[in-house]
Amino acid sequence: MVADFRSDNTHGCSPEILDAIARASAGTQTSYGGDDYTAAVRRRCSDIFETDVEIFPVISGTAGNSLAIAALTPPWGAVFCHEDAHIQRDECGAPEFFSGGAKLIPIAGADGKLHPDDLVRAIRTVAESKRTAVPACISITNATEAGTVYSAAEMQLLCGAGNPAGASRDLRIHLDGARFANAVAATGATPADLTWRAGVDLLTFGATKNGALAAEAIVVFRKSLAEELALRHHRAGQRISKMRFISAQLDAYLTDDLWLRNARHANAMAQRLSRGLKTIHPVEANVVFARFPPARAAALREQGFRFGNWPIFGDDAYRLVTAFDTTEAQVEAFLSEVRGPRTED
Repeated sequence: MVADFRSDNTHGCSPEILDAIARASAGTQTSYGGDDYTAAVRRRCSDIFETDVEIFPVISGTAGNSLAIAALTPPWGAVFCHEDAHIQRDECGAPEFFSGGAKLIPIAGADGKLHPDDLVRAIRTVAESKRTAVPACISITNATEAGTVYSAAEMQLLCGAGNPAGASRDLRIHLDGARFANAVAATGATPADLTWRAGVDLLTFGATKNGALAAEAIVVFRKSLAEELALRHHRAGQRISKMRFISAQLDAYLTDDLWLRNARHANAMAQRLSRGLKTIHPVEANVVFARFPPARAAALREQGFRFGNWPIFGDDAYRLVTAFDTTEAQVEAFLSEVRGPRTED
């Protein structure tokens, strides 16, 4: 038995979501987001986050992150993020492009996390330079690219670092939630406590990595941003004509806690995987960074197992990502091969 641990993006769709797409094809619906499915997603998100929200469905996390950051940041603004954040390493300058030139300020941090003292120091440095950019936005990723998660208390500290008491300028807060479901499942905190109650203005709420086909949503907690976002959403080509097929995915995703059930399973498979490996970071969500000999890695790949290199931690470091449909048997087969054949005494 082989398994693909390269990414949760390599996996298929939850059956519930595929069924929802098929149902959405029956009959007719108003176009460009005026459909019943989009309205239902807005209601579901308001219920889940315990506050009235606006939502803008998009087809990719890059689109969601970039449009959200553009709405929070002027062209001369500075966006503070972790040095391994997706917006910094993997989005081809899209946040800078859509914002008209905002500057990303990457910050190092152990276990893939931003830390309040480092964040405050970076903000102060940029503010005092008067030439780099104007501090405008903090982008936080939860779960992080290292597979760790921020608790509600940690979120409050980070948001507070950008919005200190008595400050003349508050920094807006963006949350990259490509794996937000995994963070909620791992912490047990409410979605509200991990977002707007901590100080988050906009969330890019991911579904694609957790069982959807191609669906994310910008969730707007600071309602004054909704009008501008509506224009940016349309201008960026994300207000697609048959929006119901994106929203139907999100509607199914949020029905009967499918989003949390999928995430809990993926997290549990990552925990099972981590117990048999020498991990680099604490494993809290569905991403595992581990070490094993390169020769063993080559042998595993020859047998059909798939996983990623992570050379930032050395030649013997690898990333393994579990998904909503990863099975216990796949995990155990992989671990059995990592351990290698037993020798008799």
